[in-house]
Parts: sequence; C-alpha cells; structure tokens
Amino acid sequence: MRKKLLPLGRLFESAWYNPILKAVPMSMGILMSGNAGYAIAGNMSDNVVIVQQQTISVTGTVIDASGEPLVGVNIVEAGTVNGVISDFEGKFTLNVKPNATLKISYIGYIAQNILVKGQKNLTITLQEDTETLDEVVVVGYGTVRKADLAGSVSVLDSRNFKDQPITQVSDALQGRVAGVNVVSDGVPGGSVKIRIRGTNSINKSNDPLYVVDGMVRESGLEGINPEDIQSMQILKDASSTAIYGSRGANGVVIITTKSGVKGQTNITFDASVGISQATNLPKMMDTKTYAQALVDYAGISASEVSDYLDGSNPGIDWTDQMFRTGVTQNYKLVFSKGSEGTQTYVSANYMGDEGVIDKNSYERYSAKANIKISMAKWLDVTVDLNASHGVGKGIGGLEMSGYNPLWIAFNSSPTMTMTDKNGYYNWDPYGTIQANAYGIIAASESERRRDVFSGHIDLKFNIIKGLTFTSSNGVDYYNNTSYSFTPQSVNGAGKNSMGNSNLQRMLLQSSNNITYNHTWNDKHYLTVTGVWEATKSTIRNMGISGSSLQAESVGWWDVKNAVTRDATNGYSDWAIADSAIIIICGPIITGQPKTIGKNKVVVPQKFFKVILSPFVKPMRAIGFLFNNKQSVEPLSTYAVTIDSIEHLTNMDFFAVLPDEIENKIEVEADYFQWPN
Repeated sequence: MRKKLLPLGRLFESAWYNPILKAVPMSMGILMSGNAGYAIAGNMSDNVVIVQQQTISVTGTVIDASGEPLVGVNIVEAGTVNGVISDFEGKFTLNVKPNATLKISYIGYIAQNILVKGQKNLTITLQEDTETLDEVVVVGYGTVRKADLAGSVSVLDSRNFKDQPITQVSDALQGRVAGVNVVSDGVPGGSVKIRIRGTNSINKSNDPLYVVDGMVRESGLEGINPEDIQSMQILKDASSTAIYGSRGANGVVIITTKSGVKGQTNITFDASVGISQATNLPKMMDTKTYAQALVDYAGISASEVSDYLDGSNPGIDWTDQMFRTGVTQNYKLVFSKGSEGTQTYVSANYMGDEGVIDKNSYERYSAKANIKISMAKWLDVTVDLNASHGVGKGIGGLEMSGYNPLWIAFNSSPTMTMTDKNGYYNWDPYGTIQANAYGIIAASESERRRDVFSGHIDLKFNIIKGLTFTSSNGVDYYNNTSYSFTPQSVNGAGKNSMGNSNLQRMLLQSSNNITYNHTWNDKHYLTVTGVWEATKSTIRNMGISGSSLQAESVGWWDVKNAVTRDATNGYSDWAIADSAIIIICGPIITGQPKTIGKNKVVVPQKFFKVILSPFVKPMRAIGFLFNNKQSVEPLSTYAVTIDSIEHLTNMDFFAVLPDEIENKIEVEADYFQWPN
C-alpha cells in the first residue's frame, strides 16, 4: 500500500493537539507555499487566530521657524519603510501605529523624532542646521556643499558606525540610509545585494556603481575594511548620477577612505568578539507528536513507529541539528601619521565569522596603505593600495530554492535516524524531498577563495589658485575560485559529484580632470570641470564538473576519475574612452532670496549644469536646470537650452567659440543625442 504524505501542517504544532495554532513567521509562510506536493487536510479555520494591527491616520504640516511650509520633507515611521514626503503646502498624511514614532528629516534642518501617542493632527517646526549646509559632499568628479546640492544624496559618515561591530561595509548601510535596501544571502562571507530605490530591471543587473576614492570598482564592496572608510555618499536620482551615464542608472555608491592627518600620529588597535544565535525559529512538532500524527493521518501502522511513540528513540530535532552558536572575531590595527609634507595611513584587519548554521565559516585578511606626499607646491602625489584574501567554507548561500538545506530540514521528518548501517545519510522515509539536510552541510566539501587587489596613483597639479589638474590611474582585480564535492553518503551509492569554477575580473582606469573653483561675495560659487576618462574591463571565467568519481576525495580541479565530465569557459572585454567634456555648474539666486541661520546663508532658488563635449563631431552641449527640491524625475525632464541659462546667470559660457558654432549649440537642448 502506498504511504500517504503527511499534510504540510505537520511542520508545526498541529491544530488537533494544540487548541491554538502557533504563529508562524511570514518568511516561513512564503517558504511553505512553494511545496505544491502537499495539501492541508481538514478545516482548521476554527483554530487559526488572526491578529490585525490597528493603525491610525495622522495628518500634519511641516513648517520652518518663520512659519513657512517646507516641501519634500521626509516623514517615516521609525523601524519601518512606511513613509511619505510633504506636499507644496508642507502637508502630509500617513497611516501608522498609535504608539509609533515619526522620523522627520530635511536637508539643512535638524532632524526630529515625534511620538504620535494617538495624535491625529500634528504641526511640526524644523529648526535650521547651518553646520550641515557647509558639509562637503562628493558628487561625480568633484565636491559640493550641501547648501548647493540639488540632487538626492545621502551621506553616511564613519562616526555613524564607529562603535558598532561592523564586519563588512554592507552592514553599515543596512537600515541607515533611506531608499537603500541591503539583502544578504544568509551565510558568512556570502553575496550581498544592494538596491537603491528598488529594482529597475528584470533580466539585467540592478547593482549600483561603486566608486572608491574616485576609481570605479567592479569588485564592489568586497575586501574593504569598514575601519578604513571615512564617509559614504549614495547618489540616488538622475541629477546626481548624470556624470556617470548609463553606469549610474541604478545609483552610485561613492566611498572615501581615510588618510593621514597633518600634525597627528595615531596607533589604534581594536578587538571584538561576539556571538550570534538563530532566533524566532518555527516551533516544530516533537518526535512523539509527529509519530502519532503519522498513525492518525498518514496511514502508518503504530508498530512501525512504536519506538518513537514510547520515547525509546528520540528521533532528530532538526532545528537543534542545523543551528549552533556562532562566534565572530574582528581585529584591526591602524597606524596613521601626518606632517606638512607627508601623510601616511596603514591598516591591517583579520575577521573570522562562524555562522549560526553548522559547518559554515568565513575568514578575511585585508591590508591598506595610503601615502600622500607634497613633492612641491605645485605637485601632490598619492599612492593608495588595498588587498584582501577571503576564505569561506560550508554552503555558499541560502537562496529560496529547492536545494536550500534549511528548507529541507524544516520539511523533514523527526521520526528517522541520521545515517544507515553503511554510514549513508538517510532520506525522509515519509515524504522524500531531497537529500538529507544535515548531510548536505556536514559531509559535503565546499570552499570559496576570494582575492581582491585595488590601487591607484594620483598626480595633482596646483596650477594657480583655484585651478587644479588631477590624473588618477588605477587597477581593480578580483579573483574568485570555488570548489565543491558531494560524496556518495549524501547523494547515494555511485552518485558522488564535484565542481570547480573560477572568475577573474580586471579593470584598468585612467581619469583626468581639470577643475576651476571660484567664490565671490561669499554667496556666489562657480565650478568648471573638464574630464577625460578611459576604462578597460576584462572578464574571464571557467568551470569544470564531474560525477560518479572513483575516489571520494579528489581535491581542486581533479576530475580525471569522473565517469561524466563537463567544462565551460568564457571571455569578455569592453572599453570606454570618453572625449574630454567641460562641466559648468552653480546656483541661481534672484530677487530677494531666502536666508537661513545666524550667518544668513543664502538659499538658491535653482541650480544649473552645463555640459560641453568639444572634441566630438558635431560638437555637443546641453544644459540642465533643477529646482531646489528633491529631484526624482528622469534627467531629460530638466534639459534646457544653454541660451536660457545664460539669460538667468548673465554669463556667456562659450564666447571663445566661433559665433556659428556658439549659436548652434546654445539654442539646442536635445537630450536624446547624448548617451544615457
């Protein structure tokens, strides 16, 4: 007689043994929905308790100290992604919990936390923060004061996470930056996905562009010691990412690392040890209860599971079997010294992480050196080197797929033994799903090695006051090699398998820009930048796999004894060579502008950007005009003629060009003739 499969409801304390069905985390509910082979029998609706969280509608108005409404203020319910922005009258409406805390933030103003306490109508007054307006933000190929910033940019200073046990850079972004979502695959040293303002493509990459100290990194955040980071800027909208073209379509993460400080000598050693445990795990049936359910609902005879019914055989507690208490160690040593002519920064880091899943671990060794030397009044030289080596063991990730060992464990019977008399790991005898979950992580061999090297040399020429030329030339190298072997004891007799893969990425970049900055009357700022950049990327990959190997321990790349073998390889490269472009940008202040703070800082009404590409045929130029508010529309929305900007600023940008060419490029504003 064919044995009946136990309904999926067996995973948890069943309704027929417990008067109240225990609550299950939503993630588990999603996980269970993928198992279409099971059907929950009977009507359990009388035993399910549904609790709906009450919310209230809160309306309010956000104003400044003078009573003027503030447009585009961020209002977010603390601890959630539930939020809105204020409209043109400073008003907003948001559904929140009665005891919620509202986080109110706006560039140039001091953030506030407001306790709702059942209030349904709020008037919130924000105070000006003149200090933040003078902060310098890295944008594109240059910097800008927050007071002059038109785009949507979030700034994260190292002080925000200095005293926290951060082991990787992505941890610093988690929950700290609005509009930035960080998702980990759940294992130490595993992959991390960063999404800025959601997912933009179904079948293309959604990864942001990573720029470290002015150099693009294809290796992303891999191998960067959080201790070495000075600040991070996240560029979110079209106006902020325009300088990078299509590469910045998913946002840009700009990282500035630390360097030596003039007049300071510091030696810092930091050590931390922590433990981690899995919490909020689903409540599973115990062995005796499950055995009785097999008899009552799956047609299994009591004699077949008698040792589980009388307690003489404890069976398997899969939750206890799969998880452990993880230990994380992190040691950092930093030396920095600065004099008038030389600034030095050297750091070393070791991080070891034993994950909460048994047999999983990751180790990382990294080092960084930054040396800046003033060779002369007119020349500064900076050499920056960063290297890391990481080794991960155990399963490579916990993707929501059928081969997820946790998914298998939570769906496996406790009424079974771990191995048979031959030492092979048993499969679930009452509802075979996949191979033994613990066998996958305990008997299988898996190792991943990642090597990252990046470095650049910067030459900065101080030509005259306000005019500089900088040439940055660097390399970014990433090498990822992995090995896996699944023995017969997991797959079954004669069904062992192995695999190897290697991925190498090499990026060479040369960035050269000339910049002129000028300030007059303490309120007018002019920045002109010309850029020439060349980038070359090379990607190599190869893989080899085999099954039914004669030996149970074969090592890396050893597939000669496999009955079935397969190999793959690939190569690709691309290059970008941009002609020099000239960028002119600045604020527009007309009439009686608003001022804030005791220093009467002038608030610009608009900002302009003019881009000229003089060495292409035909010569191209385009202008952009942004209002001083959050910009989220496509960049083409803000395209205007150069002529219109000249009328607003009373400046003639391209007077040195022949009249015919000047007139032609100034009256056109065809955004679509430019690459995305």
